Amino acid sequence: MNEAIVMFDVEANSAEEVIRLIADAMDKDDRLIDKEGYVADVLAREASSSTAVGFSVATPHSKSVHVKEPSLAFVRLAKPMKWDDSEEVDMVFQIGVPSPGQGDRHLEILAGLFRKVMHDDFREQLANAKTADEVINLIGAV
Repeated sequence: MNEAIVMFDVEANSAEEVIRLIADAMDKDDRLIDKEGYVADVLAREASSSTAVGFSVATPHSKSVHVKEPSLAFVRLAKPMKWDDSEEVDMVFQIGVPSPGQGDRHLEILAGLFRKVMHDDFREQLANAKTADEVINLIGAV
């Protein structure tokens, strides 16, 4: 994770729009081989089951041949939005992991995030973070 893929006060109207905005940032940071291929993989994963995980957090993710290196991006939305038919989110962690070759790295990242996200103080600190460095330090190595 680096400051190029940490975004604040993002305006979006749909989960797909957020996923595409993050993919744009990941592509500009040279983390993707094929942005549209990666987006298609994330959307396919999202279609299989929602990645809204509770606590106003979503974790769209994919193992993809279109990803160069394991990546974790963070977006704090300007206002909560419906991620699926029922759940509102205001924070999104998007994960991209190269496939093949990374095994279950995406699951390790997800597990590390879930351990942190369940704590109110962690979410509150993310909600109040003013800089990408603050977010990166809070998330640490997951």
